[in-house]
Amino acid sequence: MSKKSWVILAFIFCGLIYFSYQTLRPVEIVDVHQDKHWTDIVVKNFPVTRWGKVQWWEDNQDFLKEKYGIPKPFSDGTFEITFWDIGSGYRVDRMVDQDSDLLCFKDMDVKANCIEKDRVFSVSMSKNLGLQYK
Repeated sequence: MSKKSWVILAFIFCGLIYFSYQTLRPVEIVDVHQDKHWTDIVVKNFPVTRWGKVQWWEDNQDFLKEKYGIPKPFSDGTFEITFWDIGSGYRVDRMVDQDSDLLCFKDMDVKANCIEKDRVFSVSMSKNLGLQYK
């Protein structure tokens, strides 16, 4: 085999290892914030692929119901759950333009109660459209 072939194989091997690492990391629920029937879940290591996200939701619905009591549907059965990536952690909203893309949680009694808006997945139920994954 030529040197060029070895380099290509090494890149492919490294790519496979990285992809495996990304897909096999366990999802960590950092926080759950609820406002009536809307739920925001802050996570680390959420699956990258759409299939992985839906599969994780289906595998963990009972756990989320038992531990956090979610979803909490309206009387008509509708609900919305949004999963947000924690990114670099919670930050303080300094009320400047650079912080305009922050999502702040009023249920936290600390100054650092905001995260960057990086939605990774959402699940909603509506009367007209049924269960939807976004």
